[in-house]
Amino acid sequence: MYDFKSLFRDGKLMDLNAWFHNLPLVLSQKERIRPEFREYTANTLYDVAVHKRFFNEQDRVYANEPRHVREAAQSALIRAEGPRFFKFLDATLDTLAQVVAGYDKEEHERHGFYFRRQAWEFILGSEFLKRTNLKPRGYAGDSEMMHMLYENQHVGNYVFNKLLHKHPVQSAAAQAVRNRRLLIPKVLRQALAQFPNLGPQGFRFISVACGPAAEMQDLFLVAEDFEKFHCTLLDQDTQALDEARCGLARIEQARNIRVGARFINESVRTMLKTADLSAQWGHFHFLYCMGLFDYLLPPVARAVLKKLYHLLEPGGTMVVGNYHVNNPTRIYMEYWMDWVLYYRTEEDFLEMSQDLAGAEKSVVFEETGSQMFLVVRKPG
Repeated sequence: MYDFKSLFRDGKLMDLNAWFHNLPLVLSQKERIRPEFREYTANTLYDVAVHKRFFNEQDRVYANEPRHVREAAQSALIRAEGPRFFKFLDATLDTLAQVVAGYDKEEHERHGFYFRRQAWEFILGSEFLKRTNLKPRGYAGDSEMMHMLYENQHVGNYVFNKLLHKHPVQSAAAQAVRNRRLLIPKVLRQALAQFPNLGPQGFRFISVACGPAAEMQDLFLVAEDFEKFHCTLLDQDTQALDEARCGLARIEQARNIRVGARFINESVRTMLKTADLSAQWGHFHFLYCMGLFDYLLPPVARAVLKKLYHLLEPGGTMVVGNYHVNNPTRIYMEYWMDWVLYYRTEEDFLEMSQDLAGAEKSVVFEETGSQMFLVVRKPG
């Protein structure tokens, strides 16, 4: 059996039966799981299963009631028992962090895989955890996950599912995503003040790895904003770009005014092999990149940062985000969500930007301290 979609699209010949050649190797990994982690996994998931049964029993009581009655009963149950369940989950995550504190990168990967296989039934019950694990677009942090984080709601048909969806989307790392959405319009307007004499739509900014670009809703508020700004949105994911395009269309319809915008479908690979990006994309007064550098190895991150810096106009500002090594949600993300990032320190960020000639550099944090931002200003 062969995957012809992979052959025609990616030029790779894949024998689907070969997948099973790895089965003995994967099964053997369980022999290298530490005893204390086996015990932790068994105890934790037993307790989660008990909680699920109690919540499901309540759901069955009002299963045949009218919809508005079911929803009212679920809301009452979430208000009464949800905080206690969240406290229980928080305690299990604290214990997990203690158990795996001394693990190296390979051990984290192996034990995380083991844990998710045991927890798979629960993971599939949470819309958010399911998506982070299955990665239907091939990567974590896609635009649909971003929508879930922005909405921060209880999602699912049953109380247990709703709670297991809500818990990760209200974590510190999730709040950092919501915080950075508000941060960008604020810093952008500060950068605008450095260019007081630009013409209509003369202030050009670009979002690299833009995703759904939800922050546009917080930027284009009054007629003056539409007159001043021209935005370029870039992403390698065509679906994310389509969502960003639709989001701008909704803004235009609501305000009855046209947004100056351009959309670019490009990847990091293209960015690195293009000798002169500015010849294709132009120069910008403001550039920001929130969800890309967390996935880039240091040499690649340094090269991309240098490329982006050359896109700035003299006096322009660049803001680049990266999760900090002390992200309190890190273990939760790696073990439950299969969401692994490249974490950095302030020193890593500043060292990475050493090649930016003459730049003024600083590192700031959003309120949770989970994510930091390298702020770079090009000399005027």
